[in-house]
Amino acid sequence: MSDPSAAEMLADGPDSVTNDDADAEAQPPPQRSPCWSQDELSQLIGRYEGQLLAYARRMLGGDWQAAQDAVQETFLRLCREDREKIAARVQPWLFAVCRSRVIDMQRTKHAHPIDAAEITVQDPHPDAPAAALAAEQADATESRLAVLVSRLSKRQQEVLRLRMQAGLSYREIAEVTGLTVSNVGFHLHAAVRSLKDAVATT
Repeated sequence: MSDPSAAEMLADGPDSVTNDDADAEAQPPPQRSPCWSQDELSQLIGRYEGQLLAYARRMLGGDWQAAQDAVQETFLRLCREDREKIAARVQPWLFAVCRSRVIDMQRTKHAHPIDAAEITVQDPHPDAPAAALAAEQADATESRLAVLVSRLSKRQQEVLRLRMQAGLSYREIAEVTGLTVSNVGFHLHAAVRSLKDAVATT
């Protein structure tokens, strides 16, 4: 009876099978598979999907469906990419691919922004006035901050979200956006300073 995992063992590496001396001399040693495993892909999707969706949605002016399409295309491309080439920098690679996909989508059709005032959040405790008031205040604060962020330049908004929401380093943001590291720092500092000034005057 043949072992059903033999093909997998052959693909995994030299420790998975025993070759005789003649075969070892005739063939180079097998290398690690360049493909992502299902477990690896599941872990990467679970870890980065939310960040990518938020990033793409903001770039697309609130178009949630388009953001989902962009992120799905990003992970599909990840499946085809040689894992050995990007495993050490997978997060900035994902954001760079997602950004490129969003830019392509913006070229082909216009995104339709969603007015923040039209978005309603259901109160999980409708009978609790204190909870409702807290939720309303949180929504007001979030809306006010969103307005302030929207007044920043497009570049400042992007680097700020990559830093604050995705948690990318300056070097990783530079890799995603094509800016230099010093330019990333400049735009981030300018964005934070503008937000502080705006909050101080409101």
